[in-house]
Amino acid sequence: MAIAYYLYRTVANINGCAEIELSKVRVPPLLLAIAAPYLYDRWLALSVLWANRPAVFKPIYNIKQHEIKFHDRIRNCEDVVLDEATGLAILSCDPGRDRWNTVMGTFRPDKGMTNGALYIYDYGNPDLSDDEALKLLTLENFNTDDFHPLGIEYEVSTSTLYVVNHAQSGSVIEGFKLSPTSHTATHIKTVKHPLISAPNSIHALGNNKIFFTNDHYLQARMSPLLSKIETFAGIPIGSVVYIDLDAPDTAKTVARLPFANGITMLNSTTLAVASSSKTGVYFYEVMPSYDLKSKGFVRTPSGVDNISVDSNGTLLMAGHPFAPSLMKVSEGRVNCFPDSELEEERKACECSAPSWAAEWSHDKGLKELYKDYGFCSSSMAVRDIGRGLGMVSGLYDRGLMIFKE
Repeated sequence: MAIAYYLYRTVANINGCAEIELSKVRVPPLLLAIAAPYLYDRWLALSVLWANRPAVFKPIYNIKQHEIKFHDRIRNCEDVVLDEATGLAILSCDPGRDRWNTVMGTFRPDKGMTNGALYIYDYGNPDLSDDEALKLLTLENFNTDDFHPLGIEYEVSTSTLYVVNHAQSGSVIEGFKLSPTSHTATHIKTVKHPLISAPNSIHALGNNKIFFTNDHYLQARMSPLLSKIETFAGIPIGSVVYIDLDAPDTAKTVARLPFANGITMLNSTTLAVASSSKTGVYFYEVMPSYDLKSKGFVRTPSGVDNISVDSNGTLLMAGHPFAPSLMKVSEGRVNCFPDSELEEERKACECSAPSWAAEWSHDKGLKELYKDYGFCSSSMAVRDIGRGLGMVSGLYDRGLMIFKE
């Protein structure tokens, strides 16, 4: 009640009516008291945008150095996974995101559609040239005419690569058998299910069992407006789903949260799930039944996109400090034609949304690693401790950021 009364007096003072008695307010005090925690949470989340607005933006650089590799070969790379044992990275990239983005609400295939692709990067062999190190994965037994990859996951023990495919015909999860030496991935299954509605990120549990996130309940495919309201209102109707891909009937929703995004196991019993609109990471205990029990939440000074865990057990995250800039880039990309003779169409391919990467551990808390405009629209951060390097992908940028600490 005290919080509700404070909010009331603040609003009253702003509107020049501080003398109005609380009993005369149209909104009942009890309702204000009930709403106060939600309003305070929204204030915390939206204050991140205010703190990172261009006029006051302050770069952070807590890494030794970085470079952008493959600038002329790849763009719009959403996700990266590492196989540290072999020094290989797998990248999910989609130039077609310019005109087909089911998360941001861009649906303009009429402007010309480019399909996505998967790449394998041999970062563990420094003697290779860039052309030799980065190879396009050939997808065998698979029609790539409607392929728009987003989140990916690699199960090393079975060489299984899972891919979220936001196809125009409907979002699905694809399964491939990866052969790194031949740079091929053989398609083994496409999984459709009513609970695979807005899939974003995947974490493999072994034996074809996975957790995945649905970023929205009110999908942009159905209503871009309602989807944006769900995002900015922080409505907790995004989801985490468990499914055995060999038995799709096992699928069940095990958690609800606002704009569920990246997902990974922090350790053998704890699942971490990023929330882009609450600006933070949720933690859950995984029960034997694969149900989830809440273990807390860590708030971050940026909207979190994808997350990963390095070999030291440290959580890495990348995301978007100022979402309006990302939305502006997304909206403008419909008119992006890199090879156009028209300056306006080439300019539409530029990316002006800041990036952010950080790490978190239970013992040391949160440490911001990078925040700047030098690399655009960061969506994933991964790190190979043994080789002393990390990578950041850019949702709408060219190339891959390689950093050293």
